[in-house]
Amino acid sequence: MPVEMFWDGLEQRVAGGALHDGAGDLTPPAGVSAAAVRRVLDLEAHHLRDPDLAGQAAGLPQQLLARAAVTGEDALAGAARARIESRGLSALATRWRTRPPSAALLRVLDGHGDALTGLAVDPGGALLSVDASGGAVTWDPATGTPVAHPVTGPCGPERAAGPAPVLAVATTADGGLVAVAGSDDVVRVRAAGGAEVAALTGHTTPVTVLAFADAPSGATRLLGAALDGTVLVWDVVRGTAVVLSGHDGPVRALVATASGRAVTGGDDGTLRAWDTTTGAQLATLQADAGVTGVAVTGPEELLAVTADGAVHGFVMTAGVPHDAVVLDRSGAPATAAGPAGPGRALATRADGTVELWWTGDEPGRVTLTGHGTAVRAAAANADGTLVATGDDHGRILLWDPAAAAPAGDRPGLPEAVGAIVVAGGLIVSAARGTGELVALDLRTGDECWRCDGGPGPVWSDTAGMRIFTASGGTVTERYAATGLAAGSVEVPGRVLAGRGTLVVVGDGDRVAVADARTGRIYRSATTGAPVRRAALTPGGSTVLLGADTALAAWRPAAGDPVVVPLPGSMLAAVAIDDEGCHAVAADADGRAHVWTVGTDRVTTVRADPVQLCAATAAGGHRAVTAGTGGTALLWDLTRAAVLVRTPLDAPLTALAAAHGSVVAGDACGDTHCLDLLDGVSTTGPTIPVPRDGAADPEPAPPVVPEQAGAPEQGAPSGQPAPRLRRLLGLR
Repeated sequence: MPVEMFWDGLEQRVAGGALHDGAGDLTPPAGVSAAAVRRVLDLEAHHLRDPDLAGQAAGLPQQLLARAAVTGEDALAGAARARIESRGLSALATRWRTRPPSAALLRVLDGHGDALTGLAVDPGGALLSVDASGGAVTWDPATGTPVAHPVTGPCGPERAAGPAPVLAVATTADGGLVAVAGSDDVVRVRAAGGAEVAALTGHTTPVTVLAFADAPSGATRLLGAALDGTVLVWDVVRGTAVVLSGHDGPVRALVATASGRAVTGGDDGTLRAWDTTTGAQLATLQADAGVTGVAVTGPEELLAVTADGAVHGFVMTAGVPHDAVVLDRSGAPATAAGPAGPGRALATRADGTVELWWTGDEPGRVTLTGHGTAVRAAAANADGTLVATGDDHGRILLWDPAAAAPAGDRPGLPEAVGAIVVAGGLIVSAARGTGELVALDLRTGDECWRCDGGPGPVWSDTAGMRIFTASGGTVTERYAATGLAAGSVEVPGRVLAGRGTLVVVGDGDRVAVADARTGRIYRSATTGAPVRRAALTPGGSTVLLGADTALAAWRPAAGDPVVVPLPGSMLAAVAIDDEGCHAVAADADGRAHVWTVGTDRVTTVRADPVQLCAATAAGGHRAVTAGTGGTALLWDLTRAAVLVRTPLDAPLTALAAAHGSVVAGDACGDTHCLDLLDGVSTTGPTIPVPRDGAADPEPAPPVVPEQAGAPEQGAPSGQPAPRLRRLLGLR
């Protein structure tokens, strides 16, 4: 009973929006500490405040189970799993991901509807943020909730300090002034109490970055850089400006380095030092790529990052950098930089990582993980005890640098996952561009092997002993245990999908089912429209074909495809249940089209705020879809209803399901492994581990008339099964 009271009490607080009050008065389950509950609630509060998730019966225990699993709170994870099972709920809960959040992650703030473009920490502790749509929010970092502010307005994303959307924000060191740049090319300076101090003009293109600086005379100056490469230095009181000209293209970074000195960096790959009083250029340093961020880490130290991923360190004399040293060149493109306290700086990257650098005689870094998409903004308080970073999904992550610890080698893939499959006890992912393959242990996430492959679809045979990869019109068979190639074959057309030893290929509106080992065509058909995506039932008895304007169910043994029209949008993925009765198509407008096969009934549902990218069957009459919004949806295809939604905080690009698990690949190359829970008490999914000579662990589908076209088990390699040979008229 006390355990049920704990969960009931938590659910009441979620429903009442009182998460920031904590759960200190609730007695946690046995073995679970109050500190563990507090930490996991802090990290999941942004999800639990989502009304769509709050309305899900298993929403609270699912999210606590997922977060506890990746943060190592095993007792809480077990208690959450027990809650789901005891109530017979369905859930999709993360078991592991290749880059779990760092221990330094304190809290996630989620209130913007667009990418973060600017952050600033007020000396009083408040955090100011602006997004690409011009929304401005002030946050209380201690509670993770928006608060009213004289400059940014009421709680929540609001357009602040004028009629135009906000593009950049900056505060003075004492917090007395706040500057915001609008898309109308006007920079407005307000006192902390909200009164407008100045409306500064002079730019003719949008201002991208702002920074306050002190003049030798003691006057307060504001630097503003614009897309046309011009930098203006305003005297805030007088409203006069000094022009800094020299950059050829947008300026992305600027910082005041000493009294009357500043450094700027731009897309032209130059780092320039200036006298802000006269506008004279004092030095120019050339990088190999556009400069995206600069930060002062000490009186004589500067750190700069560039779009090619390099991190550069400089010595400064009188505010002018020199003696450049490349500290690192191994990461993803760098997107921003900022100070993080004395002797430290932040560097953010397009793969969602944040690096905390320390400078001096022995420079080094630790990597902070937790973002699932590109990070574009960074800020810290004066002593560096609180660090904030913002990403393309509109989320802000708060970090405790003191808890940062060195990370190991970067797991996962170096780019977006283009295809993924479960093969026995392994998850195999393929990089979208290069086709690099990585195999991970399904239970633990440990890497098993890595090799070059192909960027096309990836699938396995029914035993999980072999996998098939595709590149253009070439299919390569590989040993699942090692990734070594066992053979390859050319097929006539582009590979659309595969299952078992069958492959579906397409060339315009003509499709065919072929043997993945020999390339021999079993059957072909014409659809009337170019086919983008395909999916098969076990044995290939039914093939689902997806075009931008139609779905088709093709039973190769029965004749021509049965077609149903779609509203018309670029198709991203299709999936069909194992019985061939229900299907789902996902499109680039974020819609899921659920079809009862053989009828004209298609139900269209908005499933992602931006774009759907992946779909997979999930056993029974169920499927999972996912997209750039970062949420995986489990569907009951018989009702076109969402059973479970699971936010994963990363743009999802690939899906697969097997053995009670759903696996997802994301745009940063990471893999997420989720348990599909149905209220049945288990200690984990049953994962067959194939052995040489072992029987096929996946039962063959029952033989019914419409399945008569499927190749039979045991047919000689490269030959259609006897029953299929008779149907095709072969001898």
